[in-house]
Amino acid sequence: MPFKTTEHDLTIGERSFRILSVTNFDELYDELLAKGLQHEEVADERIPYWAELWPSALGLAQHIAAYPHLVRDRQALEIGGGLGLPALVAGALGAHVTSTDYLQDAVDFAKQNAERNGIYDMTFQTLDWRNAGEAAPCDVLLASDVAYERRQFDPLLHAFESLVKPGGLILLSEPNRYIAEPLITALRERGYTLRKYSYDVEVRGIQSKVSVYELDSLYLSSKL
Repeated sequence: MPFKTTEHDLTIGERSFRILSVTNFDELYDELLAKGLQHEEVADERIPYWAELWPSALGLAQHIAAYPHLVRDRQALEIGGGLGLPALVAGALGAHVTSTDYLQDAVDFAKQNAERNGIYDMTFQTLDWRNAGEAAPCDVLLASDVAYERRQFDPLLHAFESLVKPGGLILLSEPNRYIAEPLITALRERGYTLRKYSYDVEVRGIQSKVSVYELDSLYLSSKL
């Protein structure tokens, strides 16, 4: 099924970005379900969440723009990147970024969005963070709205430990869902230092509040 698209004109920090997203999510979802419950893509729940611009991505992008020293001249890796907005902002601010998603369509859109914004010094690849050994550890891990299913929390915690260099930084954003609270608790229990920031964002005319966490693994790395 062909993608139906729309553009989002965003001002983030001192720069304007134009992001292409998909508008026919429901049709894509119905197309997925029509393949049947036994189909590999349905059983693996390859739901095209990547196709929309989510508030958490915008909140994380705003945080990166507000604190560019967190990413500048550092190796950054975005997991579950979708349309790639946080990675693009990091790349525009001097990070050496690899943008990843589980699905190739998402990676293709992220790459297209980078090109639309004149950002070419980036790497794009598919990555299943449930198999975190597939990527080299980074200085800064970008993770936007990945804490939406409790069953994924253990693989996500493992990915955080595997994909970040000792003493590195994780930037995690989420829209204050109740379901994410056990993950935040687990991160504290594992020894991460958490600093929480709050951003008011607007996507498609809807305003919401996004939390961005800076997860410092310096203390954690000393215990491993």
